[in-house]
Amino acid sequence: MTMRKTYLALGLVVGLGVLAMFGCGSNSSTSTPTSTPAGNGSLVLMGTDAPLCNVYSFTVTISGITLTPQGGGSPVSILGAGQTMTVDFLRLMDFNTVLKLASVPVGTYSQMTLTLTSAQLTVIDVTQTPPVPIPITTSLQNATVTINLDPALDITKDGTASLLVDFHLFRSVMTMNNQVTGEVNPVMTVSRMSPTTQDGLGRLDDLHGIVQSVSTTSSNSAFIGSFTLQRGAGFGPVLTINVTSNTEFEGAPALSLSNLAQGSFVEVYAKVDTSGNIVAREVEVEGLVEGQGRAAFEGIVIWVDLPGQTTQFVMFVREEHPDVSSSIPLRSPLTVNLSGATNFKILRPAINQASLTFGPTNIGVGQTVIAYGNFQTGTPNTLAADGVALRPQTVRGTFGQLLGPAPAGTLVGGFNMVPCAPLFKGQAITVFTFADTEFYGVSDLSGLNNQTPVHARGLLFYEPGTTTINGITVTPPSMVMEANRVGQRPAGD
Repeated sequence: MTMRKTYLALGLVVGLGVLAMFGCGSNSSTSTPTSTPAGNGSLVLMGTDAPLCNVYSFTVTISGITLTPQGGGSPVSILGAGQTMTVDFLRLMDFNTVLKLASVPVGTYSQMTLTLTSAQLTVIDVTQTPPVPIPITTSLQNATVTINLDPALDITKDGTASLLVDFHLFRSVMTMNNQVTGEVNPVMTVSRMSPTTQDGLGRLDDLHGIVQSVSTTSSNSAFIGSFTLQRGAGFGPVLTINVTSNTEFEGAPALSLSNLAQGSFVEVYAKVDTSGNIVAREVEVEGLVEGQGRAAFEGIVIWVDLPGQTTQFVMFVREEHPDVSSSIPLRSPLTVNLSGATNFKILRPAINQASLTFGPTNIGVGQTVIAYGNFQTGTPNTLAADGVALRPQTVRGTFGQLLGPAPAGTLVGGFNMVPCAPLFKGQAITVFTFADTEFYGVSDLSGLNNQTPVHARGLLFYEPGTTTINGITVTPPSMVMEANRVGQRPAGD
């Protein structure tokens, strides 16, 4: 008999606890262990993050994850022997991604323990031109973190379960006089997630990598095929991405699963269904990146040569596809050269409700981008960009003021905020919201205030000319965000 798999979705959420279900950990109750049927389920590790102001990268290697049976017993390892995961938690920035797939025996578990090692914080010295990434000597005050699960987690042969682990980076990274000391005392909590009709066990909006293989058939009638995805270094084995008749492909004209090329770098927006399958909603193809001296780089724009007429910019590299870190180190600057042949695109174009454009005139410091093409090592390391894509990102800062009337219930409008990240140098950005913008911590624009940090997630544009959105005109030059998510949380959450 074919047995339905049991899945556990575990989200690693870092920073300020941006999801409403987050809270402080609590002690779990203890009870007499009960017998459970033999067999294994599968574990889906998911991750997300929220921004921290003066840190641009926080990498840590997870060398162990175990679940402890309720009432005692030998811990069950989530990672295989010798397996590790190296994660840049700040790169996730309020987005969800899959970290790991694993097999877990059925049972009831009351504790989770994570073993951490090789932590590294990186800041950016904005007093230099171009700004320079600076690694901070980093130490973990507590490398083993045990979290109580309350209520206990039941993994059953035919059931599904979902956990969200909250790594409170804001409270974990030690500072003195607003400067990062390098000491990290991990603060983590866990909460239970409930499957939803729309997102299943979880939404995946930060999943990208290189296509390894394509299949246009499937044994599951819900899917028309699948492809395998190799992600960046530290993320482990390839993932199978299932495709339905409703999956949208964006890139070249008439692009579909049947002509998706091996070696293409793709962005995938997906969900994990209640059977544990990763199901693609949208696949955006950047271009071919496999081959000698070719790669795609994800990171933050830290310098542009001429705002509004950019021919060259420097990015802080946070991720590479494939792994070319022996040539272009992670967390290093990369000089990106543009040409008339460089292709520009906007990822998640549905967020771009004002139909703003992205090209050499719209590149600004602080944006999150992906650039791909041929790279060369030297002083500096350079990339001849075949393409540059603007990615959604989260900006944290202080609320300024509303830019128009906003009685209770107002969703459409705008406000300004001052980002806390040093790259913005205290300059305000303008954030526009729309009828489908998600608000959390507050119900709408009228609830925003300057007492707690504001988070805005969306597409960030540099606008050299006059821009009018939602009836609000912005004086150039300006940084403008079209937000699909806005909220406020206390600084320590």
